[in-house]
Amino acid sequence: MFKVRFHLLWLALFLSACGGGSSDNTAPTPPPPASTNVIWHATSGNGWQSSTAEAENFNRTILDQAFQSGENLPSLYAMVVVRNGLLVGEAYYHGKTSADLLQTRSITKTVMMLLIGKAISQGHIQSIEQPISDFLEEDYAALLTDKADIRIRHLLTMTSGISWDESTTAGYNNWVLSEDPTRYVLQRAMSSAAGASFNYNSAAVHLLSVIVQKATAMPTSDYAQQELFSPLGINSAEWELLKDGYINGGAGLTISARDLAKIGLLIQQQGQWQQQQLVPANWLQLAASPHTTARNQLANLNLSNYGYLWWLGSLSGQQAQLAWGFGGQFILTLPEKNLTLVLLQNHSSGTSSQQQQQGMQLLQQILTSAL
Repeated sequence: MFKVRFHLLWLALFLSACGGGSSDNTAPTPPPPASTNVIWHATSGNGWQSSTAEAENFNRTILDQAFQSGENLPSLYAMVVVRNGLLVGEAYYHGKTSADLLQTRSITKTVMMLLIGKAISQGHIQSIEQPISDFLEEDYAALLTDKADIRIRHLLTMTSGISWDESTTAGYNNWVLSEDPTRYVLQRAMSSAAGASFNYNSAAVHLLSVIVQKATAMPTSDYAQQELFSPLGINSAEWELLKDGYINGGAGLTISARDLAKIGLLIQQQGQWQQQQLVPANWLQLAASPHTTARNQLANLNLSNYGYLWWLGSLSGQQAQLAWGFGGQFILTLPEKNLTLVLLQNHSSGTSSQQQQQGMQLLQQILTSAL
């Protein structure tokens, strides 16, 4: 069952603005190997077929070392490995289980990308070139006079031009706790022309959720359940409802790691899940194409571009795509290796920059066993 979560005030103590995108690129020392015995062998069920490390060409020893090392990351909750469409390994840490719904933070944005593509394919939205004013003018006309040039495309590529600063916790919290988050962001001045430059803006992405609800005549969470989650066999999730009456499109989705891996595999497989084309393949190809320069570094993962709410880069010479949430929430796909990795951590631990780097190092340890 899909549940809508009302925003809780205590979240303001923890949520950072940028969701992903810390400016601290110093890679910390990797954690030492764990002494405990972490059980990571995957089992079939809930829409998944499982396989073994050997069958999917992993070095079992190195893969086991990575899963064991995860025990020494105090913030780590879950790690899932998928190759060739099969569940190869999964482990849960510090009291979490496969049934727990975990925060994804800004991975929510990548899910919004999928919903926009689906809505366009169904004719609810004309195209990415449709002005946002087509959906917002009825309620917010007075705030759109300087925003007539903003298209859906600009929200997908973080190039709306709306003045915004997510370099501090307050930048996000002041918005998400406001009485009308949609009005809050639309009241902001334009700092540049739409499309001129990349500027990470969770509130602008939230406008996509408003647009989905306006276009489909149903809450974003209901549309996601009907068109995306149910076909994927995702029956339990929560999504934050903001005070403006719209689902948080920037960072509000809570879901199990196994189910999040389905979303990652869906993207890796160009919108296909078990012989069903849930999202058009050409949309996923566009999403994974560079649309603006956006540089960042996570351990040895070099991020150089931004697609549609999806970081693009390279790792060990391989093309890599990343959904990145604050505190080290990752969906990492390497299409050439048919590999999808999910890692989820405690976003409220207060050590975001460090654990983001350590989390990516752990995923790279897994990659070593597969490359």
